[in-house]
Amino acid sequence: MRVYCLILAFVCSSVFAKEAEINEGVWIDGNSFYKSIKHKKKSTIYFSDWSVYVDQFLADEDYYVAVQLDKSFNPLLNTEISLPSLTTIAAIADKKLRLEYFGFLESFGRTKGVNHMVLPDTAGFTLLEKEVLKEANEHSPFYFVSKSSLSHSIPDSKKAFESETMDQPTIWVAEQDHNISKLKRWSNKLTSEAIAAFYDQLRKSKDEKFIPVYALPSSLSNSIFSLSVVAIDRYRQLPLRDETITYLGIDRELRSRLKQYANVLDYRMPGVRCLVDRREYRMDLEAGDIAIQYGLSTDIETALSLPEISIDNMDVSIAKMLFGSHEMRGRASHPYARSIRDFSYLGYSDPDIEGFNANHLNRIDSLAAEAIKKLATPGIQLAVVRNGTLIAEKTYGYFTYDSLHEVSKNTVYDIASITKVIATLPAIALLIDQGKISLDDSLSMHLDAFKSSNKSSVSIRQLLSHNAGLLSYVPFWSMMMDGDRLDAFYYKTPEDEKNDVRTYGLEPDPSMADSLKSFIVKSKLIKNPQEYRYSDLGFMILHLLVEQVSGMPFEEFLVTNFYQPMGLSSTTFNPIRKGISPQDITPTEYDNRYRNYQVWGEVHDRNALVFGGAAGHAGLFSTATDLAKMMYMFMNDGYYGGRQYLSSATIDQLNVRYFEKNRRGLGWDKKDGKKDSASSLASDRSYGHTGFTGTMVWADPEEDLIYVFLSNRIYPDANNRRLMELNTRTHIHDVIYQALENYE
Repeated sequence: MRVYCLILAFVCSSVFAKEAEINEGVWIDGNSFYKSIKHKKKSTIYFSDWSVYVDQFLADEDYYVAVQLDKSFNPLLNTEISLPSLTTIAAIADKKLRLEYFGFLESFGRTKGVNHMVLPDTAGFTLLEKEVLKEANEHSPFYFVSKSSLSHSIPDSKKAFESETMDQPTIWVAEQDHNISKLKRWSNKLTSEAIAAFYDQLRKSKDEKFIPVYALPSSLSNSIFSLSVVAIDRYRQLPLRDETITYLGIDRELRSRLKQYANVLDYRMPGVRCLVDRREYRMDLEAGDIAIQYGLSTDIETALSLPEISIDNMDVSIAKMLFGSHEMRGRASHPYARSIRDFSYLGYSDPDIEGFNANHLNRIDSLAAEAIKKLATPGIQLAVVRNGTLIAEKTYGYFTYDSLHEVSKNTVYDIASITKVIATLPAIALLIDQGKISLDDSLSMHLDAFKSSNKSSVSIRQLLSHNAGLLSYVPFWSMMMDGDRLDAFYYKTPEDEKNDVRTYGLEPDPSMADSLKSFIVKSKLIKNPQEYRYSDLGFMILHLLVEQVSGMPFEEFLVTNFYQPMGLSSTTFNPIRKGISPQDITPTEYDNRYRNYQVWGEVHDRNALVFGGAAGHAGLFSTATDLAKMMYMFMNDGYYGGRQYLSSATIDQLNVRYFEKNRRGLGWDKKDGKKDSASSLASDRSYGHTGFTGTMVWADPEEDLIYVFLSNRIYPDANNRRLMELNTRTHIHDVIYQALENYE
C-alpha cells in the first residue's frame, strides 16, 4: 500500500508574484481534502496558516503534501532541529558538501513525511543562491521541484476546479478562510493512538524506504558552519592579534573563550578594538567595530557573518576564527566579503572537543603533585596541543620549595638544551632555505678558524646529528679559573678582583667568549669519530657558523626571523637584560663552583654563560605556550601565523636518521626503544628534545600532538635526579596518549 505523507512548509516571502504577502503555508492533497466532492485527481491545495495542525498532518497517511521552501530552506519549523538557510548553503564553496547536504535534506524530509520540496522563485536572489537551487533540482529533480509547473490560484467553484484539473497532479493556491472549517473538522477526529499507528506504519512501510534521520549529523552541521562563515572585512581587521579587546554581548561562553586569547574589557576604550555581538539582539555599532552576527549586511564595514545554524561548541569555533586559528571560507556577493585562510595561530579548545578523555587526562595532576611532593621539582608548567589547538595549559607548585610564589602560565623557565632545537636548528634551517649553506658543507667552507683544525672536514649534517666525533662536554669555563677564583684576567676591575665580584652573568666580558671559541677549535675528538656521541660542542660551533654566514649576532638573527614575528614575547636569552622581572623567572641552582651565588634570571649552563648567555647549545628562556607555538610551526611544515618561516622541504630533512646506530635526526631526538624520553605510545615519526633543567618538548605528526613540559628540577642543587627517577615527564606523556585511546 502506498503511504501518503504530509509535507510542511516555510514559504518564501514571494511565494507567487501575485501573493507576496504570504509567508507561511502547507500544501495539502486535494484528493483527500475534497473527498466530499469525489474528486479523483490528485491536486494539492495551499493554506497560509498550518502550524497549529502540524501534528495532525503528520499523523494521516492519506495526505500528500509538498513543502514550499523559502530562503530559510527549513521545511519543518516546529522541530528543534536548526537547518542551514539558503544563504548559508550558498556560502559553502565546497560543492561536494552541498550535495551531501541535499541528500541529508531529502532523507530528513522523507523520514518526516515530506514527499516534495518546492523550490522558491529566484527573483532577487544572488547568483550563488540561484546556483544552489539549480544544484538541488539537478541532484533530485523529483524531490526538489521547480515552481514553474505550479498553478497560481484555485478556481472558486467546484465545477471549475474539476474541469481545470490536469491529468497530472497539480498544486493550487487556496484561500484559507474558505476552507479552514473543513480542516478543523478533519483534525479533531484524530487520536493519539491514530498518530502512533501512522508513525509505526511509516517506519514499517515496504513501498517507501524512510531513513531514520531526525537531526542534522554533528559532523555535517560543523562542516556547514565552518565552510559558510563569511568575513566582511573592508579594512582587513581580521584575524585579531590584539592583546586587549572589548566584547559587548551576552554570550558568556564566548566571552570566557576570548579571554584565552586576549585581555577582554566589557566597556569601550579609545584605541581598543571592539567586538559587538549582534546575534541575540541588535546593538549599535560605531566606526571601527567588528560585528558578530547572523547573515550578511551591506552597511557593516567589518563583521564575522555566521550561518544561523546551531553547532556544539560554537564559542570555540568563533574565537578560533576571530584569532586566526580556523579558516573562514564562505562565499558571498558582498563586495568586501573575503575568505580568510587558516593563519595557523594556536587556538584554544577543550580536551573532549579535540578527542581526549578529559577524566583520564586529569591523571596528569596526580603525577605532577607526586613529583612536587617528593621534591623532584618545586614547580611544573606544561602545555598540550592537538590539531593546532591548545587543550591543556597547566601549572603546578611554586618557584621554590618555600611555597611563596606560585607558578603561572606566564612563568619563564631556563629550557637548557631545548635551545638546540628552538634556536640553533631553525637558524640553520633558514640559512639552508636561503641557499647560504647546505647540510654537507664542511666547517672549513665557512669558518676560517677551523680550516687547520681536527674538525675541518666535519659537516653540518654531522654536527646536527651528534655524529661529528666531538667530546660530549668540556668545562671550558673552568679553564678561566685560577684555583677557586677567576683568573685575574677576567675580573672587570681591580676592585672586583679584590672582592671576588663575578658580575659577568649580567655583564659578560667579551674576552671570555673569545677564549671559549679558541678552546672549542683546539678541543680533542673522541677515539672513534664515526660513532654517535651527544655533544654540546657541535651546537656551540653551529652558533659560530650562524653568526658568520648571516652576518648578524646569533640572538638578533633569531629574534628578527622567528621570535618577534611569531609573537614569542617570553622567549629570549638573558631575560633580565630584556626587561623580564626575576619575579616571572624560576631560579635554578646555587652555583658554588663558578659564580658563588643563586642563579636566577641568567643561564644555568656555565659554558653558555661565558658565551654571554646566548649560545647554540643552551641559554634560551621561554614558557610552555611559546614553545608550543614554535613546535607547531615545525609540525605545520614551517608555517605559522600567516607566514612561511621555513620550507617544508627543509623541515622534512630534519626528522630523518642519517647515521647507523644513531637514533638522532638533525637536531631532533627520536625514539629507539632503549633510552626514550618520549612515551612508548608515541609514533616512530615523532621527535623532540629534553633539557638538563628538567624540560621536554615532543611533537607527533601522526596524532597532530605536541607536548611541552617545563620545570626547574635543579633548584637548588643540579645533582637532584628525582625527576628522572620518577620518570615524571614520560609518564605524563603516557597519560596524554592514553587519554586519546580512551576517548568515548
